[in-house]
This record gives sequence, C-alpha cells and structure tokens, in this order.
Amino acid sequence: MDNNFKQKIDALVTEICAVTDLTHKVEILNYMEQQSSFMLWQLEDEQRIDEDSRDY
Repeated sequence: MDNNFKQKIDALVTEICAVTDLTHKVEILNYMEQQSSFMLWQLEDEQRIDEDSRDY
C-alpha cells in the first residue's frame, strides 16, 4: 500500500478516535464502512469487466 495513503488513513482513524460523542463516532464509522463497501464493489465490478473482456 502506498505509504502516503496509509498515513492519511491512520490520521483519519486517530481523528475519529478523538471524537467523544459515541453516537457521532458510530455514525462516522458507519458512513466510512458504507463508502468503503461501495468502493470495493466498484473495484470488483471493474475486475469482472476486465476479466470478461480478456475472455473474448
């Protein structure tokens, strides 16, 4: 993984850990989970399309 991205992610996690309102923290983490799941779904879809295009 690109070290720059790792540092940014780590900084974001540290910032979220500093949030004291538990409800707000859960909302933030749920939003992050939704966004990352969507990104992963998009990447997997792109992989399938790429693999399918190689089959022809």
